[in-house]
Amino acid sequence: MASYRLIFGIIVGIVFSFFTVFFFNIMSIIDNIKIYAGDSLIRTITILLGANFDFDMISFLFFEGTPSVIGFFAPELLAWIFIGYISGTIAKGLKRGIIASLIVVILVLLIFIISSIFSGVDLMALFTEQLIETLGGIISGLVGALLGGLIGGAISGPFEEIY
Repeated sequence: MASYRLIFGIIVGIVFSFFTVFFFNIMSIIDNIKIYAGDSLIRTITILLGANFDFDMISFLFFEGTPSVIGFFAPELLAWIFIGYISGTIAKGLKRGIIASLIVVILVLLIFIISSIFSGVDLMALFTEQLIETLGGIISGLVGALLGGLIGGAISGPFEEIY
């Protein structure tokens, strides 16, 4: 039988993924929505979910020169840590917290790709010309959510199985 805490943690994490970048970087996202989305709801969803993957960890660590500690905590990475923390806390337990946070990243990425298809975003450019930036955004999402899920799952305590 499926754990309701795990499923609820995943659902809450997906819902928070629409809003968490606002918590740390509100003006940039609002300006992008005004410029690019217009009246299209699907385009707005694409911009909101795509904002979670804007921090490129690969370029930051390897191509930027000397990385700074302050620059490492970008709004997108902080948003993923928060999403992972909330999902992990709701799922309760270290293993379930990690699983919930990683599933949230994968589902948000899939929702982003599907909404990009319907809104007419050039996905070929994301996965060919901007491959390093795209992979860096995905890796930063995975690392942030893993860290948040690890912390949230550990703080919430062990999961008790009920039979």
